[in-house]
Amino acid sequence: MNMLKKVALAAALTVSTMTAALAAPINVGGVVWDPDYPIDFSSSSVQIQQIVNPNDGSLSGFGFVSTMNGYNQSQFCPGCELTFKFSGYTPTGTVGQVTSYVGGQVDIYVNFGPSTINPSDPLTMNAGNTGLGNLWLSLAGHELNGATLLGTINAISPPNLSGLGQLDVIGGIAAANFDTDQQVDGSDLSFSTSFTQPYPGDPNRVVGTGNFFGQSIATDIPEPGSLALMGLGLLGLAQVRRRKQK
Repeated sequence: MNMLKKVALAAALTVSTMTAALAAPINVGGVVWDPDYPIDFSSSSVQIQQIVNPNDGSLSGFGFVSTMNGYNQSQFCPGCELTFKFSGYTPTGTVGQVTSYVGGQVDIYVNFGPSTINPSDPLTMNAGNTGLGNLWLSLAGHELNGATLLGTINAISPPNLSGLGQLDVIGGIAAANFDTDQQVDGSDLSFSTSFTQPYPGDPNRVVGTGNFFGQSIATDIPEPGSLALMGLGLLGLAQVRRRKQK
């Protein structure tokens, strides 16, 4: 193998190595996940609380993100926690057991420091200890067939409520990683919820679980070392070419 081919091979290997490195788990604002996870993107919330406004039936609430792409909370958010708040879901009509909603916004925050939330105990989570820290991802309801959310009442006492909706990315430090338009009707993320427990002492508040799902992309910039190695390889290739031209 002549020198030109050796240098070209080295440059190709450098690019290949750099590409592989970019596919590894990425870190955005302290939150780590693997975009190559087989069912990317998948996130679950072991605890969500939803509040129904008794005056107009609109929905709001908050929750705690407990898993992300196969990682548990201590793995995907070491030393931090992800919580979210949602509001603005307004009912427009009911057919049978299904109510259609429009509007809606979901804001996910990453917060560092000691947590006061026990994901296994609904009594430890409230509006005051969620939505703290940096805005990680902001999402607005994506309207499909006249609705951003479909809520189903399966039972009233005890409550058994479920919801399905879709979201568009509108901001946050992780916006570039999730603005993919890969979900239904070109939305960025879809979500589902299930509420089966009344909150003690509040007839308009229920406790449940939920999931966000969609697709994420890696937007990390190559490390300086990788760029330097690639540059050296290309420089060597140029030098060999000049020599052969003399």
